Amino acid sequence: MVDARGIARAGLLAVGLGVSAAVISAPGSASADSSSAWLSDLIGGLSIPAAAPSTLDLQISIDGFDLFSKTGNEATATSGSGDIAIAYGVGANASATGGVGDFAYAQGSNAFAAAGGSSTDTGANYDTAIDIGNNDAPTVGTQPDGAAAGNADLIGNVSGATGSDDTAIDIGDNTSYNGIGGYDGAFAGGAPMFTESGNGNGDTAIDIGDNSGFDNGSFAVFGNNNYAGDSGSNTGFLEGAYAAAGNGNTALADTSYTTYGQAFAGEGDNNYADVLGPDNSIAVAGGGSHDVSYILDPFGTTASTALSGAGSDGGSGMYDLAAVLFTDGTANATNGDYLYDVVTALGNETGTAAATVSALLAELASLF
Repeated sequence: MVDARGIARAGLLAVGLGVSAAVISAPGSASADSSSAWLSDLIGGLSIPAAAPSTLDLQISIDGFDLFSKTGNEATATSGSGDIAIAYGVGANASATGGVGDFAYAQGSNAFAAAGGSSTDTGANYDTAIDIGNNDAPTVGTQPDGAAAGNADLIGNVSGATGSDDTAIDIGDNTSYNGIGGYDGAFAGGAPMFTESGNGNGDTAIDIGDNSGFDNGSFAVFGNNNYAGDSGSNTGFLEGAYAAAGNGNTALADTSYTTYGQAFAGEGDNNYADVLGPDNSIAVAGGGSHDVSYILDPFGTTASTALSGAGSDGGSGMYDLAAVLFTDGTANATNGDYLYDVVTALGNETGTAAATVSALLAELASLF
């Protein structure tokens, strides 16, 4: 798993070194006043002006203090007490407010990273949002593309959903699709995309790849300790990895989508959906708990489907396993408990047996 806070510290150190060098060489740099003396102590006694001149589109905000002048600066950073925000690029916007220990880093044209909550929130603590890449201007689409970790109001939702200890990392470019865009990137915590409510703590969403459309990328929301990872490029709507509406769910999409498709784990607890296969393959583990949907076909060319848990008719689904391994096909283990359907190049194994499913799940877990 990516150490997001390690990345954050490394990024801050790298930028901090650049800032220090710029301040030292800046003509006419004055010593910090008493209001920013703590900052000088923090970085080793260097004299840092309250708002140093900058020829870069760079803004760093620490504990509510801006390090560079806003005049002519097309990067915006906002921080609250105990928070850090860094924005670098034309139109880049980083916000870390609404809690303590929040970190936001936005790098690229119109990059967007928001951690914590709105400036009037409290309790959205230790959230991290990182967006590295170029996005469409915020006026394109209904909501910004990028990374958000924490409360739902980070992206305009008024549901009141909250989140702490969440991490969202988006690496890649996000653009609109036929003039419709927004919500592309990585989103974690109580930051739902629509109008639902649901708090989310300890969630992680990582999106690596380009997105073009609406609601594409990685989403770990509506529950605690969910993980969503998407490492492909998506063009369209509702594509990528979704771990939501439950606790301890994992969704991995190591593929790209050009039509509607995703890896989804949720609507219950401890579900697992994983796609490592052809483009547009779908894995859904949801509606119950402890369900697994798995596609492993890295050299395939035809999209496959794996479904486990409660089916479309709203049936039950616990401890179900659906897997497509090194071949193309459809596996369906839904509307019952302890179901398994495993499709391989050697044939198909399907049935119902608690002991058999438990052994299969244990064997699958041993592969990771």
